[in-house]
Amino acid sequence: MAIPSKAQIVATFDALVADGVLVYGPHEAIEHDCDGYPLEFRICASLSRKPNTFRAALDPAFDTSCKWGPGSDLFCPDERLKLVKLNGTHDLALNLFCVDRPQLLLLTLDSYKRQYEPLDHDDFAAALQVLIALDDMYVIFNGGEAAGCTRVHKHMQGLLGPPRAFELFVGGEEQKSHIPFQYYSCYITEGFNAVGASDLLKAYMKLLEGARQSLGLLRPEEACPHNVVLWKDWIIVIPRRSAVVGLAASANAAGMLGSIWNSDQAPIKEWLKFGCRNVLEQLGVPR
Repeated sequence: MAIPSKAQIVATFDALVADGVLVYGPHEAIEHDCDGYPLEFRICASLSRKPNTFRAALDPAFDTSCKWGPGSDLFCPDERLKLVKLNGTHDLALNLFCVDRPQLLLLTLDSYKRQYEPLDHDDFAAALQVLIALDDMYVIFNGGEAAGCTRVHKHMQGLLGPPRAFELFVGGEEQKSHIPFQYYSCYITEGFNAVGASDLLKAYMKLLEGARQSLGLLRPEEACPHNVVLWKDWIIVIPRRSAVVGLAASANAAGMLGSIWNSDQAPIKEWLKFGCRNVLEQLGVPR
């Protein structure tokens, strides 16, 4: 089946918000210049209901009777969340906790696949379908607890682009000098529209090897905590050392590229107390 149009997805999203199924509300945006690295803190009070730490309990108000498979720690309280199955390997669904309108999940149908496992051919095939069908969205992956994931059932996310700091990653050396952490990137010259999942997987594995080396991971069986961002024919891989600095200065893949979501001001105070550049260096690997 084809991916629904953006208008259809937004209509479903709005209906689920109106029915109280999806958590979505207005947010306040606070811009911050981190020594030339742009950050946007979004404060959205409704996110107080979202689990923000690894394996944190879900708000008891949510219906947890229906899991997304026997091995899943994700829940599906309403079948309308499911938009379409992709390639017989993934569900494309609406995220329960949203800052963007809409915000997507790409979950493996095999609910025993785990977030600390690297992306594979099936993951890239599903991601490509989303990137091509919904070209104003980017796809992220939070690979492991240190990379900012809060649930272990393997999944990617679709967010409205562009990533806040993206232009620095694809700019000249002066722009790249403002990036506080190590990263590995590859431009797909043919474009996402003209390549297959095998091509993306091959490029990703090379980038992931660089991330492994930067973290000093010498044994192949060691999981490599990392973020992945797919946007406008670019793959960006960011090695991660920690999910949080202090008590609340945290970031997932979107946060590492400048879009940080919080339910209140407290985490922002921590970012500023420690220094935003220092936080990003500690979350990743300093350049």
